[in-house]
Amino acid sequence: MKNLLFLATCLLALSACQTKTTKPAVDSTAAYSVPDDKAITRAVTNTYAALSFNKGEQPKYDAIKNCFVDKAESYCRIGDSVMTINLGQFIYLDRSYIESAHIQYMRQEQLFGKAEQFGNVAQYRSTFKVYMNNPDSVAERGVNFFQLVKTTSGWKVSSITWDIERPGLKVPGYYGGK
Repeated sequence: MKNLLFLATCLLALSACQTKTTKPAVDSTAAYSVPDDKAITRAVTNTYAALSFNKGEQPKYDAIKNCFVDKAESYCRIGDSVMTINLGQFIYLDRSYIESAHIQYMRQEQLFGKAEQFGNVAQYRSTFKVYMNNPDSVAERGVNFFQLVKTTSGWKVSSITWDIERPGLKVPGYYGGK
């Protein structure tokens, strides 16, 4: 019995001397990689491509519809208000703007993008520039925030929120990957 008591005391003493190590509750962000980064980036790139067109063409409205979930919404600031539009309204407003502003060429191009993903949802920050009518002159720059969901047919945009540069508001360097 004395041996058993002595052994138990030794084990207790040894366990008390052990340094307790704890694992973080979540994975380190330094080691994080986006599992579907290429597919998410491709979904965003396809959206920009669908909105772009050469002289004598129109935006690829059917392709735009394929980039989004059916109930997708877009949000943008106009002056002091926020405009919320569904996919049908987005296409209508885009078409109306192109016609009324006599846009004959438009190329939307990503400057920098960063994806974050958790399971079947993702967000994608995209710094972009747009060329209108002149392929050698940038008409506007801004930042899009895409929300995406993974569907049975791949990653689809569920919403976009954006703003563009204007006097007093420039895209900060850290949105350019710096």
